[in-house]
Amino acid sequence: MFPACMKRPASSSCAVLRRTESLENRMDRMGSRRRVVTAIMGGGFASSLGLGALSFVLPLFGVDASLGDIWIGSAFSGYFLARLVLAPLAGMWADRFGARPVLVWASLSGVLLPLLFFLFPDPAWLLLIQFLLGISGGLIRPVSMAVIGALGHGDSMARTFGHHAALMNAAFFLGPIAGGILYFQRSFSPVMIFLCLTMAVAAALFFWLVPEGLITHVQRSMDKPVAEASNGIAGTGLFELLLAIGGRTAGVAVLLAFLPILLARNFFENPLAVGLVTSVPSLVACAGLGLFSGRFVFGNRGVQASLGMFVSAACMFFMGDSPEIWLFVALGAGVGIGRVVSVPVSMELAALSGAAQGKVFGLANGVASAGFVLGPLLAGFLAAKTVDPGYVFRVFGLVGAALCLPLAAVSLTPKIYSRKVGLGVGGMLMIALLGTGLLLQPETPEGQENLYTYGGAAMGTMFHLTLEAPSEAVADSAAEKAREVIAALQRDYDFRNRHGSIGRINLHAGGRGARVSARAYALLQHALDMGEKTNGIFDVTIGAVTVTPLYFARSEAVAEAKRELIDYRLVRMDPASRTVMLPKSGMAIDVGGIAKGAVIDGAVEVLRNNGVTAGIVEAGGDFYCFGERLWTVGIRHPRQDRLLGHIQVREKGVCGSGDYYQYVVDVHNGRPRRRHHILDIATMRSATRSVGVTVVAESAERADALATTMLIAGPDLGRSLLRKNFPHASALWVLPDLSIQVSKEFPAFER
Repeated sequence: MFPACMKRPASSSCAVLRRTESLENRMDRMGSRRRVVTAIMGGGFASSLGLGALSFVLPLFGVDASLGDIWIGSAFSGYFLARLVLAPLAGMWADRFGARPVLVWASLSGVLLPLLFFLFPDPAWLLLIQFLLGISGGLIRPVSMAVIGALGHGDSMARTFGHHAALMNAAFFLGPIAGGILYFQRSFSPVMIFLCLTMAVAAALFFWLVPEGLITHVQRSMDKPVAEASNGIAGTGLFELLLAIGGRTAGVAVLLAFLPILLARNFFENPLAVGLVTSVPSLVACAGLGLFSGRFVFGNRGVQASLGMFVSAACMFFMGDSPEIWLFVALGAGVGIGRVVSVPVSMELAALSGAAQGKVFGLANGVASAGFVLGPLLAGFLAAKTVDPGYVFRVFGLVGAALCLPLAAVSLTPKIYSRKVGLGVGGMLMIALLGTGLLLQPETPEGQENLYTYGGAAMGTMFHLTLEAPSEAVADSAAEKAREVIAALQRDYDFRNRHGSIGRINLHAGGRGARVSARAYALLQHALDMGEKTNGIFDVTIGAVTVTPLYFARSEAVAEAKRELIDYRLVRMDPASRTVMLPKSGMAIDVGGIAKGAVIDGAVEVLRNNGVTAGIVEAGGDFYCFGERLWTVGIRHPRQDRLLGHIQVREKGVCGSGDYYQYVVDVHNGRPRRRHHILDIATMRSATRSVGVTVVAESAERADALATTMLIAGPDLGRSLLRKNFPHASALWVLPDLSIQVSKEFPAFER
């Protein structure tokens, strides 16, 4: 027997476990309940783990295949849109027909859908598969929570929901780790196989341990303490609760999307460090929900839920202006603590708000999915307009705090005022707090009224446009065209894109070659010319090594074994047909040392041709400054979280290179050694003569290529090369002992 009805009679509903039952019946029911809840939690964890791995890898796959931001955004939004639509329907289905059929069929579809990828390995099909998997997830999660709500009773309900949330947070944390491991070789197949296996585990648990006829529509006989704790929320306050949940999930989505960007911009270049700090909120929430769930329950559940959400929102607000990494970590922990306080009781309140548990949790999950869809979309718009991820955090911190105020006000209703008055007061406070967000927009500095800023993502980094134009309309139009050019050039130059020019060349290595675009052909001509003028220090055929993920962290013997494949002089180019050929199988071209600068120059050309009179185009710390305005550019310190100094330039490209962008630290001869992504072809090891270089040249493309060259060459050989072949370029070197050397023509350097 189960507390939730089996094949419910037309005129009766089940109630929660009564205190008057015999000990034998109670033990029987408790054992059955535990078995079902264990199956629900285990199946939910397994399915969420697989879907979490897929959700993490899919954007990486989109970037590797150069499918563009629209494709990546469509995949992410489509997944949660499917969950948004299906969640309420799934809940109502479980209320009417039972939970088991929904859970079993949803998990079985999760087993079968990934297999379509092996039959149709096309990006368009992958989008469809992702959308359909969103439907599977949209069915499993709300129905699982509805079952827990239906089987819950008394004070243990919040604890059970807390344990469920802890498992989901664990899956949320472990899924990306599993995805990263499985996608290490840039193959999507292991990810799909993993998803099949996790969904199969979920299907088995649901099929064998969840009984048929488990209806999630219940009538509760609440214990008096629980009824008093709800303070009238049950059956009357679902709207306010859903509003608060929407604000919380929008904040979570923005945190996931923009926290890595904020960290990379303000603190770290090392992806591992970014990942560790990004995981702090989820780790704290997972540990706290697992260890303390249900132990910190206030008398008033509504006040507790809104208080926890307010804490998370406040911490997110202050993250936007955190000057120190320790404060950032502390605030991230605060976000997690807020979830520990709010999640279990908010789910308990949802369960108490109506008899139809499927409908209630379907709506709750639908609202949560809406937050995941709308939050990043609005945040992306704000980030593009302000070029300030910190502003995004401040706005969504206010949004989260504002949307939990109606719940707090209504929760206090019985003791202070009527519910209508409480809702009115909460609504006015919410509107006032949201209005405050409009005042947070960064002001335009005095004397810079005609400057407009824009941002976006490309080439594995953030790019920023600071434009001086006659009007905002002119700047908007030019910026949009520049974005289109940046995206098109990235796709063409990225060796990971099999359909781009560089990808096609590498694909046909050892064969008859590939026809490439005019821009790619010109870029390769410039790259080979750089190889000639630098005596092979700059060599785009280093791609034989660098196309392998984390090549700099692997055995040095792996790179040494490919030495014979690295020689720019072997590249064959036919100007008549624009064909480029690599004569040896295994050869590959990587234009990463010059392409970013070329893309910047391409964007500058478009901006000039569309009415922009002056500006800066910046991507990952590399710039081109154009127009009559004199621009001040900061040079970063290679070892400390500060600027090394400033220079002023006009109509120049400024590019940097260093051992601090991508690296690992190992131990060599008893001493720590930094192995980074820029290889000295003479030794086939990471360059060691400099730790950081800044180059100023007549174009960003030239400055980009020279920055790589000068880092490898060091100041002595570097100065000689500049004097002989690049008289219009200059460089600043930071040596391993952090001393500074500059070439003769380098601009005045102010510390």
